[in-house]
Amino acid sequence: MAPLYILRNIALFNKLTDDDLKLIGSQLHKESYPKGAFVFREGDVGDAMYLVESGQVAVVRNDDREIVTYLGPGSFAGEISLLLAQPRTASLKIMLDAELWALRKKDFDRLLATRPSIGLEMTRELSQRLVTTTRRRRRLVSRRITALIDTADAADKHRAAQQGVKLAEALYSQWKGPVGFLPLPSAGLEVEPSFSDDVMILDNDNLDENSLAKTLSYQLDVYKHIVIQLSPLPDALSNKALDLSDTVVTIGEPPAWLLSREQQAEIWEISNSDDDLSRVARQLTNRTIGLALSSGGSRGLAHLGMLKVLQAENIPIDMVAGTSAGAWFGAFFAAGWSPERYDRFSETIKTVTKFSNWDLNIIPRTGITKGRKARDKVINRSLDGRAFEDLIIPMYIIAADIYTGDEIVFDSGPLADAIRASLSVPVLADPWYYQDRYFVDGGIVNPLPADVLRAKGADIVIASSVIQPLEKSYSGRRDRMPSIWQVVSNMFSVMEAEVVEKQIPLIDVLIHHEVTAKHNLDFEHVNELVTLGEETTRRMLPAIREVIDTPPAA
Repeated sequence: MAPLYILRNIALFNKLTDDDLKLIGSQLHKESYPKGAFVFREGDVGDAMYLVESGQVAVVRNDDREIVTYLGPGSFAGEISLLLAQPRTASLKIMLDAELWALRKKDFDRLLATRPSIGLEMTRELSQRLVTTTRRRRRLVSRRITALIDTADAADKHRAAQQGVKLAEALYSQWKGPVGFLPLPSAGLEVEPSFSDDVMILDNDNLDENSLAKTLSYQLDVYKHIVIQLSPLPDALSNKALDLSDTVVTIGEPPAWLLSREQQAEIWEISNSDDDLSRVARQLTNRTIGLALSSGGSRGLAHLGMLKVLQAENIPIDMVAGTSAGAWFGAFFAAGWSPERYDRFSETIKTVTKFSNWDLNIIPRTGITKGRKARDKVINRSLDGRAFEDLIIPMYIIAADIYTGDEIVFDSGPLADAIRASLSVPVLADPWYYQDRYFVDGGIVNPLPADVLRAKGADIVIASSVIQPLEKSYSGRRDRMPSIWQVVSNMFSVMEAEVVEKQIPLIDVLIHHEVTAKHNLDFEHVNELVTLGEETTRRMLPAIREVIDTPPAA
């Protein structure tokens, strides 16, 4: 029989008398569930409602991809099944070891027959509950408990504690709400309450593996997120904390015992840098930010102005995807270029079309130029011979297989080869032979790769585009026969403008640069294009800040 204090704390019953509560308590059945279990699934025919005594549960939809709401002690779920024997419209998943009380429909019907007043009061509350539920905003799955193991600073207890609090502070900056930091006793950390004004240091006295789940279930009603810092060495309490955590973050290499555990949680390895702590906080709160840069030939120089502004304004970017010109210039940002480096490049690119950079085909077969010199002397030198693995921000570069039409996304190996492949404008340059395939300009298949960022885990996408209808993007003369450069460039502009439309719904903030050029290799007005990119981006800063500063739905 459920204790009266539990029933009294549940809104469904708090207007009933003690006699009514005793009668209801006699019909409840206690059930225990571990984290990750499902009490019922979407589509099951409902036959019971559930009251939460301890733990945390979540109402989820679409095969566990969408969380509707979290429920802690004193909550109830599945109530519609008491009124209608219909398929469940959502699943009930255990997020933290939980003790539940079940009220079966047959027992509820018996209560109605025995004490009609109980049924009337409960039906009123259930009706209001259903109205509220239908109005609730859906949200993405969020992680609420993170286990942190610091192997990089394990010997320095004070430093390790600082790193744990920094992660909690970074989470606070995303949630804009209370975050708890719980150092387990075995971690032996030197934590002072004055470490942070934004993070509450939680009491770990008398905490053991049997009480941890219940303690956390009540804390999650107060805190948006809880960081549990573990010792680099295993113990019973740490293992229980790992079982209850949604994600494990290790500062430094994960210890062997963690990797060998049977019940394996997600493990994210990071460095002890502030940038990595901030990046993982965004990832934990579904706030990972991606930057997409469009193709567009020389018009893409506006991207350089955009990148300079994002860097100057400290706009966080967690991953970059680019096509053609956007691939080349986006790689500069991913490599961590300084503002001065952008300025030097703006001067250098004015000479990119000089004769010594061209290796012309004597008898052109597919392109006027081979493009080997462009790969070696221009692209590779501009990036100091870097590979994807040398970048400080993950980068994705798009090209097209000329024989299959497949969109290919590069994310490893030499940057120069991927960029040269993405820049292979048909007729102007030979397709680039790389990895046993022939590649042409990625603008043919995906001129603004917002979808690539979404597929890689970006929750927020900022896009920089120089693509616009041909009548706006072409700045050359229209009263004489166009050159081959203009024909090819204009053909691409038409294709890009058509293909890019499908990416727009995937973008949160679109920085659209209204820039023009005579053709893809028109570098005559580099400084003007860069300046226009800066001006457009500055106008969009309020929109960018609004989307990245809005806390996740809780």
